[in-house]
Amino acid sequence: MKQRDQLYEEAIAMIEDATPQKESILYHNIYSLKVNGGYPFSSQKEVRELVNFLNSYD
Repeated sequence: MKQRDQLYEEAIAMIEDATPQKESILYHNIYSLKVNGGYPFSSQKEVRELVNFLNSYD
């Protein structure tokens, strides 16, 4: 869980124009979403790509 906490904190720090919706998307994709027993966003690179996507979306 500590790794997921760190990923989430880094993602929040990188997000531009943070909104409750963007924070919710990050939270659910980092903590809640599981596919085939694993988390699809479990590395810094994957989370960075998610943040980049959210930052490009307005």
